[in-house]
Amino acid sequence: MIVWSRGLGKQRLPLELADATLKVEPTQLMMEGTIDPVCWRYAIRLSPDDLRDFLALMAKPEVARFLAERPGVLLPFVGRLLLALPGLVLDIIYQKTVGRFHRKQAAS
Repeated sequence: MIVWSRGLGKQRLPLELADATLKVEPTQLMMEGTIDPVCWRYAIRLSPDDLRDFLALMAKPEVARFLAERPGVLLPFVGRLLLALPGLVLDIIYQKTVGRFHRKQAAS
């Protein structure tokens, strides 16, 4: 990803998301890292609403076409998603059933 800086003479700065540190917080996802060569620390905070809006954007047909035209992007993502899906489904079922039961017991 490239970010722009007007304060540095309209310099283009590479932001390497693959090198970011991901933190899962109760209300958001946070990615942190450093932009080289200026050594600027950055933090990107994504709320559930941000992620919902981003996923809606990514679900548009023109995005799928764009990704499909670039080797090594769409298929690896879909493959990782399919591999993670059974665990995600089980986690959702657990949270909706057993997790809800445990929360009710803790509240009483």
